[in-house]
Amino acid sequence: MRHPHAKINRGAVVVACDILSEIRTNAEIESLLLEHGLDEYVSSGGSVAKTLLGMKKFATQFPDHEVQTDFGPKPISQLIVEKAIELVGWKQRQAGLWEKLDRYLQLAGFSLDKEVTDQWGGESIVIKGLLTSFPELAELPATVNELDALLSKHGFTVSSRHLSSAKENIAQADWEAANSQCRTFLEAVTDSVAEKLFPTEAALKASGLQKRQLLAEKGFLSTDKHEFSDGNKQAYLPGLAKLLHPDGSHPGISNQDDAMFRLQTVIVTTRWLLKRFDQAMK
Repeated sequence: MRHPHAKINRGAVVVACDILSEIRTNAEIESLLLEHGLDEYVSSGGSVAKTLLGMKKFATQFPDHEVQTDFGPKPISQLIVEKAIELVGWKQRQAGLWEKLDRYLQLAGFSLDKEVTDQWGGESIVIKGLLTSFPELAELPATVNELDALLSKHGFTVSSRHLSSAKENIAQADWEAANSQCRTFLEAVTDSVAEKLFPTEAALKASGLQKRQLLAEKGFLSTDKHEFSDGNKQAYLPGLAKLLHPDGSHPGISNQDDAMFRLQTVIVTTRWLLKRFDQAMK
């Protein structure tokens, strides 16, 4: 499975290598290196742990390095995740690592294809493969890359830190903190847009809501198209703000799917706003 935009991140590569530590002999790891032409880049360390450390270092430094497989060429980052699935598979003692791998993959636009069946005393889990989370038409990683570029181009450093914190919180399974950072990120973006487009008027506004009202008054946000409104009228941005923080910061209000949905929605929304802002600044 090759994809023009989605790329497996270094966090997923590191965790997948940790899962591969279940392989019993170093000879099996060396055979893997030989099969895929990696022996000239990764030396045998004499043990499973040391050889995997070399593979981990190379793959995180060169995640797009192409290797040959019996299904055609693939980036090394994808190969390592697929080998963790094929050679090790789900084990209860590694449940935390598999869950962490899934979180990193979802941040990159992938997910694990899991088959879960109920059994006496618990669940049986089989990892069947790797899936892309989005169709090519709605590719999230491409959106993230453009968003990062726009944040950097216009000096939205505070906003960028909040986005990074949201992604880090999801990787660490801190859903409530991730949700809070998503809302703060969205508010920081709209605050900065108002301050950069209308600095004199924005300086007189005491709150983020007042700055968004300013953006609507100036026509940056459309009330006719229900992008923003005051009062009880339904509109997109006020509704999104409520969705992002409906229950306060109490623990237990969220889960992985909910947190990923909020992050993905905010990423797509802020990219849309910043592309409009970028045009307005020209």
